[in-house]
Amino acid sequence: MSFCNQNMSQFKKTKIICTIGPASWSKENLLALAKSGMNVARLNMSHGSYEEKSTQIRYIREVSKEVKKPVAVMADLQGPKMRLGTIDGLRQITQGEIIQLSISPMRDELPMQFDLSPFVKKGQRIYLNDGLVEVKVTEVKGKVVVAQATNSGVVSSNKGVNIPDTHLKGAAFTEKDYNDCEFALKEEVDLIALSFIQTVDDLKMAKELIKKYKSRAKIVVKVEKMEAVQNLEEIIAATDAVMVARGDLAIETPAPEVPIVQQKIIKLARQYHIPVIVATQMLESMTENPRPTRAETSDVANAVLDQVDAVMLSAESASGKYPVEAVKTMDEIIHTVEEHSDYKRYIKINWDAVPTGELSFRAITSSAASLAFRIDAKIIVVATATGKSARFLSSFRPDTLILAVTHDETTRNQLSLVWGVRTIIVKPTTRFIDFMEDILDEIRSRNLAKKGDRIVFVAGSTVGIPGGTDTIKVATL
Repeated sequence: MSFCNQNMSQFKKTKIICTIGPASWSKENLLALAKSGMNVARLNMSHGSYEEKSTQIRYIREVSKEVKKPVAVMADLQGPKMRLGTIDGLRQITQGEIIQLSISPMRDELPMQFDLSPFVKKGQRIYLNDGLVEVKVTEVKGKVVVAQATNSGVVSSNKGVNIPDTHLKGAAFTEKDYNDCEFALKEEVDLIALSFIQTVDDLKMAKELIKKYKSRAKIVVKVEKMEAVQNLEEIIAATDAVMVARGDLAIETPAPEVPIVQQKIIKLARQYHIPVIVATQMLESMTENPRPTRAETSDVANAVLDQVDAVMLSAESASGKYPVEAVKTMDEIIHTVEEHSDYKRYIKINWDAVPTGELSFRAITSSAASLAFRIDAKIIVVATATGKSARFLSSFRPDTLILAVTHDETTRNQLSLVWGVRTIIVKPTTRFIDFMEDILDEIRSRNLAKKGDRIVFVAGSTVGIPGGTDTIKVATL
């Protein structure tokens, strides 16, 4: 059996995702991040070569074995990320000025890395420099978009461009995304994150590639466009995990609405029993400073209080001056909140929202969570071949720690994203009684519980068969 040699009470329930970049991609730094609390390593496919990414994945796998805990690998696809092209110095834009955007710029036209002309229409807004300059389209002439500035500001090379009023039909999965996804699946990553999703149809290509390569990678949808918010429930029902990508979301939607959208996403993710991630600028000041601001500390703490599955570091761990300190800070905030008495509460399931097709399975996992709460169980042990039973149990947010038992390394890694779940790798067994005795022996040998503690077991009558969860049993050490 493989298990991190650490007392169960010291584990945090909320997971940490770290973006890997120049500040953290050496094996030494990855090891430090993992020891400090990293559960998922995010590889931003917008930057770097495949050779670099392949090396990083190998290092992450090696580090996971060294620290004796799973660290999942997430490949984050770029999507139709729109940026300005190369500009000589700074370009001042004055309110009322007429500007032209072009993929093949001439004279004073602003260069674009993405051709907007097939998509935008007269009257639609375009945000330049990540929202600091707004222009409105007045006409489209061939491949040139003509627009008028509604405020003054400065733009420069490679700054982000957003089009909140425009639907990019058929453009959510680019040729680069296709190639990057193929690479990631060949490297056997655990998670594929999709950017700038608008409708459920935007998931099809990634799902087809996963099927083509016979991969078990899970899809993470990043919610960062207004269209995604409008189609939110349909998208969440079709994906494996969801990320509140607050950076572009705050540009594409009115910024004051982002916290409301965040709460809606969290609620729907819980309803559909999938992990939810909160991302962007959580400890942004730590890219330059060794300590976070009070507001940032509160932001992370509030996400933990909302019982999201994971919180994410971006530039803080990828290119900041203090990547390890940022992870330690986030880890400390998580522990402080989770150990507070106000954090411990039982989350009730809304049975009216449960699809009848899985009512029996959800009833089993919900009952196990409720039982553990009522009898003050120390641990809920769940046997899971694919991770589904553990994810469902987690979505009820029991105060009792969830010990997932699986024979599959991929399942073990993917559960690194799921709230409150720790994993043990065991050899498959078919007899429930043998399975239970083996795990009780492991709990005793690891001092994970003491004599007299109650343990709730959830499994199938034949252990290790996907979809066979039908048994709940209470044992006393």
